[in-house]
Amino acid sequence: MKQISSRENPRYKELLRLARSSRARREQGTLLLEGVHLVRAYSDRFGAYSMRLFVRQSARDHPEIAALAAGPAPVLVLDDGLFDRAAPVQSSVGILALASKPSPAAPIHANGFHVLLDAVQDPGNVGAIVRSAAAAGAVAAHLSSNCADPWSPKALRGGMGAQFVIRIEQHADLAAAASNLGAPLFACAASARQSLFDADLRRAAGFIIGGEGAGISSALLKQAHELLRVPMSEGIESLNAAAAAAVVFYERYRQLRP
Repeated sequence: MKQISSRENPRYKELLRLARSSRARREQGTLLLEGVHLVRAYSDRFGAYSMRLFVRQSARDHPEIAALAAGPAPVLVLDDGLFDRAAPVQSSVGILALASKPSPAAPIHANGFHVLLDAVQDPGNVGAIVRSAAAAGAVAAHLSSNCADPWSPKALRGGMGAQFVIRIEQHADLAAAASNLGAPLFACAASARQSLFDADLRRAAGFIIGGEGAGISSALLKQAHELLRVPMSEGIESLNAAAAAAVVFYERYRQLRP
């Protein structure tokens, strides 16, 4: 492990530039991973050879961090102050990684579903929706151009590795994606008459999830075969987009169980 204690170190300056600039990460095809779980998820899926690890000096003896640092990826140990300047969160456990952005993941589930995200602008929600979708058997997530970046540090933390196991299509033409699915398309709408729990979801499907404010665009809503509402107790009108999506995905998962 090489120790870095100067902010003028060229490798530290590169880390800082990539940590602070989404444009630089996009242009370089690089991801910023924070935390043991996310670094391990990437390493397990793609190997550690395309990663560079940055460890906080005071965290180098953390058992899980030490195990990751013992692998084949190059490791730089940063003084605590330098690490904290680069970390995207204030309470980081003490490990960061720069990693190559992966190619679209090959589908794991042969009969999985698709998710169409329409203007979901909060990166935490994007990550959480992708995470729930992957856990419930999705094969792909299609994101409109006005969705948050699913590869941003906050979205990656929300996804906790889910972006590595299902195909992510950014800047998607959702109307074309909906037409090309060849499967029933369900839209979640608070005004829908049909309850989610009365719908038959035991088939190939696509689910449209709308943004936090405006919801699903009217043009895309017209392409849905069925509109569904999530039943809620009296006095509550809506759920967070990520919470509603998780309920929908897991209702399908429940119906498909033997």
